[in-house]
Amino acid sequence: MIEFNFEYLNSFNENEIKKIVEKSTSLVLKEMDFKKNYYLSILLTNDEGIKKINKKYRKINKSTNVLSFPQNEQRLITKKTSKIILGDIVISLEKIMKESKLQNKKFSDHLTHMVIHGLLHLLGFNHEKLKDFKIMKKKEINVLSKLSISSPYVIND
Repeated sequence: MIEFNFEYLNSFNENEIKKIVEKSTSLVLKEMDFKKNYYLSILLTNDEGIKKINKKYRKINKSTNVLSFPQNEQRLITKKTSKIILGDIVISLEKIMKESKLQNKKFSDHLTHMVIHGLLHLLGFNHEKLKDFKIMKKKEINVLSKLSISSPYVIND
């Protein structure tokens, strides 16, 4: 289950954004063979909103395109059902729009990439070391290709 929260939606179409997030999430989880009931929180905001969160939780006073806050905890929802709480993803639609124009990409393709990127972080991937970056990048490119989106990276290794 994905819980959506929208702040400062402006001219973005909420239903289109939801479809992109749901499709991307579904494909990543399928590719990762993740079959458990899950809960994922997505906050879609603007540059100012993500900047405040970045400053509060990462001590970085600037906006960014996506932030991920993994939890990966099993929680009992009812007496008989439990879900894996994957965590929270925060996305600046404003930043993604700016970047897509700057990088000559379709907004929907760039948003898809950022959702995939954020979700992979929740699933334990990172890009702090070169080896880890290559693994994560390969996963991103693989999922994007299944959506007919070309690699967002300049050079494919």
